[in-house]
Amino acid sequence: MNIKPKMIAAKTFFARMNEGRSQWLTEAQILSACEEFFLHNGYKHLERDVAFEGPQNFVSPVTGSNELETLATIFRPRLDKYDMGFFGVVESALYNIIDNHDDATLVLATDSLSYGPITKFEDIGVALENLMTEGMYLLFLNGRLAHALFDDFSKLAAPVPLQD
Repeated sequence: MNIKPKMIAAKTFFARMNEGRSQWLTEAQILSACEEFFLHNGYKHLERDVAFEGPQNFVSPVTGSNELETLATIFRPRLDKYDMGFFGVVESALYNIIDNHDDATLVLATDSLSYGPITKFEDIGVALENLMTEGMYLLFLNGRLAHALFDDFSKLAAPVPLQD
C-alpha cells in the first residue's frame, strides 16, 4: 500500500512557518539556525569560517558535512530588495565551489520572511532562479527549528509535503 503524503500550498506553509513573527533574524541567529539544521539533517561535522580557495576565495560562515557531501553557507538574513552586488558575490562563491570543490554545494541561508519578496519581486526571483539552476540550494530558516531547503526554484511555488 502506497500512501501519498498530505500536501500543503507553499504560501500556506510559509505563512505557518512565519506565524507570529515580525522581526527578521540576525546573522548570529541564522548561524545558530544553520547549525541546528545541519545537525537535525545528518550533517554531523560542523565547521565555522571555512575557506574555499579558488580564483575568488570564499569563506563560509558555517559548513555541515556528512559522508557524501559538504554544504557551504552564505548568509543574507533579509532578501527584500534587489541587490545586484550581493548576487554577484553569491555567483562568485557558487562558481568557486562548483569549479574547485567536487563534494561541496553552496547554500544561501535566509530568513523565512524572505519567501514573500523572493516570490513577488521578479528581479530577485530571476537572480535566484539562475543561481539555483547552476547548483545553489536555498535554505529558509525561522529560528524556531523549522526550515525549508530547496534545490530547484520552481519548487518554491509547488505544494510542500506535511511532516508528521
